[in-house]
Amino acid sequence: MYISRLAFVLAALSTASCIDKDVDNTEFYEKYARGFDNRTTVAVNIASEVAGEYYAVYFGNPYDGESLVKQPALTGFTPVSTTLDVPKDVERLYVVAQGEMKSYEVGNLSISAAARPGPQTRAADVNPVSARVMTAVNSIYFPEKTNNVRGDDLFKCTDLVIDRTPSSGDFDEAEIWLTFLGDGGCRQSQLFGKLWFYTYPSSKQDGLTPGDCTFYGVKDGEVVAIPYSEVRAQRSWVFYTREEFSSNIASYKRYKLGVFPKGLNLGFVYIGNSTVSNGGFRFTTPRLNERVQDYTLTYQDDKKTFRIVDRHLANGYICHVTEGDFQGNILGMENRVVTESAKYDGDYNDILCMIESNPRTIAPGEEVEIGNSGNKDPEEIACKTSVGLYLFEDNYPYRGDFDFNDAVVQYEIRDYYQSKNRAKQITVQLMATGSHMSNSFGFRDSKGFQPFLSGLKGYRNVYAAQAFEPVGEPVVQTLYGDVVPWLKNESEYYIYPSSFNTAEYPSVLDIPVSDPDDASWKFEWPQEMQSIDDCYWFLKSASGGSREKDWYKRPKDAALLFGR
Repeated sequence: MYISRLAFVLAALSTASCIDKDVDNTEFYEKYARGFDNRTTVAVNIASEVAGEYYAVYFGNPYDGESLVKQPALTGFTPVSTTLDVPKDVERLYVVAQGEMKSYEVGNLSISAAARPGPQTRAADVNPVSARVMTAVNSIYFPEKTNNVRGDDLFKCTDLVIDRTPSSGDFDEAEIWLTFLGDGGCRQSQLFGKLWFYTYPSSKQDGLTPGDCTFYGVKDGEVVAIPYSEVRAQRSWVFYTREEFSSNIASYKRYKLGVFPKGLNLGFVYIGNSTVSNGGFRFTTPRLNERVQDYTLTYQDDKKTFRIVDRHLANGYICHVTEGDFQGNILGMENRVVTESAKYDGDYNDILCMIESNPRTIAPGEEVEIGNSGNKDPEEIACKTSVGLYLFEDNYPYRGDFDFNDAVVQYEIRDYYQSKNRAKQITVQLMATGSHMSNSFGFRDSKGFQPFLSGLKGYRNVYAAQAFEPVGEPVVQTLYGDVVPWLKNESEYYIYPSSFNTAEYPSVLDIPVSDPDDASWKFEWPQEMQSIDDCYWFLKSASGGSREKDWYKRPKDAALLFGR
């Protein structure tokens, strides 16, 4: 392979001066490293009418139908001011907030504060809802994110209990109003849902049947009791979200549900237009939903699991909210059940309503931790996530063979960028080794080299005849401040992204994975002794021009590659 005169001179100077084994941040090294960078850094500045609005930025359309199926690259609460490293194969950024999604070309992202439109006059009562309350609904209780409810909370019944609370004093009956707030992203696929409510004696909650309930809907603009058959036939709903949005009328339509005596519970039933009538209704009362016999739920964001055996689950939740001058309850319903693993996202915001009452302190029967409420620290939710693989040539300061498989390390870096200590949770897993040296991998932070993996030696997952062999369990550590990936080779030289091999090849490649859950593309590394340029269009494009920005998704010869 031809080596440029510049590379030869640099290598000779480096060897003659006994190369420094720590970072050398000269202008040349920085410019050199940028030439092989597979990410573009963009500025992100997002403001909102009320501070604390939850935002999520994705590298691709996050929806499959109405369900969130991707994990965000960036989350945060306004005001957001940071940078984001975007893989060069990404063409658009998708921003989700307030239950809506907008997309932008890759570049500096600036979203300014905009007031929500006020409600318009219509036949039903109109209820002004403050921006502060809507921010709490969309950002704290039912944000557009996966798995807002987890664990044992899935079994709890949060139906309203018409009874005195410690602060309500005694009363004989309570007035209840319901205000439609939104649909939490269902409109992305033109999914619309219908909502009814029902009451039942509190004493029958644990063994409840539809026959114990009095169902209510709207006929001729009035809330009236209806037979359950009307619900099953999908008639006489209180709210049909298509009506709220198709006519471009603002939300905040309110109905007085009625006056109800003590001793009753009040629950809700919902159906989306993509679910079948036979078993497609979703209830806030767990007992009215079908029993889950044996199912392991996998949470989309962290891949942790929760086993459900022979239990009834709620499909909607009510939480008591005090926000500014407002005190009342917020209802969120889910249109899927947990066993619909491909569609269930567990956000419980497929229809959102405000429940007001007199007395105002009427509350759900059980409390659950929903969304970003509870004890969650906003700094732990505001996060930038980078996923990819590091490919190392370990013969530094001498030439390697350019196969970039001496150590192949898969990584996920969760950067809690709004935290005061700039914490980063880093997960790595060794995927392959193609080296006679014994190397160590880790990251350099302000305290120096922090080892993650050691004894990286041998030839595993680098020959065509080998079946893929998981070569290591994931290793997780939390570091702070700026971090840089390093490989310490057997000669005790540190190899990092600005280390050079020749002027045409670096010593480290960082391959970004824009969508870790995309089964259609997984990066495959070169087999032993196969140059990266024989495997990919690395030095030049297929047409002979400069390297394509997404070269790592375009193999030149797939037969020379190895992957999972």
